[in-house]
Amino acid sequence: MPTPSAVNDLWEVRINGEIESQVAVNVLHFQCVGASADVRVGLILKVINCFVTHLLPVLTSSYTFKSVSYKLVSPSLGVEFVELATPPGTGGGSAAALPSYASAVISKRTPTGGRDHRGRMYIPGIPEDQTNGSAINTGLPLWAGIAAFIACVLSEFVHPDPAGGTDIFDLIVYSRKIGGAHFPYGLTGATAVTQLIPLQQLGTTRSRKVGRGQ
Repeated sequence: MPTPSAVNDLWEVRINGEIESQVAVNVLHFQCVGASADVRVGLILKVINCFVTHLLPVLTSSYTFKSVSYKLVSPSLGVEFVELATPPGTGGGSAAALPSYASAVISKRTPTGGRDHRGRMYIPGIPEDQTNGSAINTGLPLWAGIAAFIACVLSEFVHPDPAGGTDIFDLIVYSRKIGGAHFPYGLTGATAVTQLIPLQQLGTTRSRKVGRGQ
């Protein structure tokens, strides 16, 4: 049964993967800016397409994409839905990978200044042969795949205000300090993303260390 969304609804989307038997989750937030008759079609399948088409082929084969889970988080808290990867997809890169907590970093920028209006996305599953020391080699496929993923996300989820039309979602940075840390979230915490910038230096996601997972 289709799940509709009204303008200004906020959605939390989790890309769920696994590496070294650890859960590896990327959390994204979106704001509906053009009413949708079906969030699965208007938002979730587009997120999956960007990830599977551009990022998955360049991640280590030790990484497995499992599912995408999503739920309404404003103006009320909705039930969680799960879109399974059928079958689960493995990365197309070398099996020799950096530790589970090593991540490629994408910076999320908005037109509003201050730390509360910026964010980062930490991508797991970095093949060892795509790096030079602590940095991604910009001449190899991983960097190109990250750039293509960014271009896909920007084309699908960044729109002028007002966007107009239907089935339109904007990628946002959500500030728990401004909008509240508990569900349901407050709309005041949402700021639309206008830029995604890949960082050459690798990041560390401590919660993905073996024995912890996230």
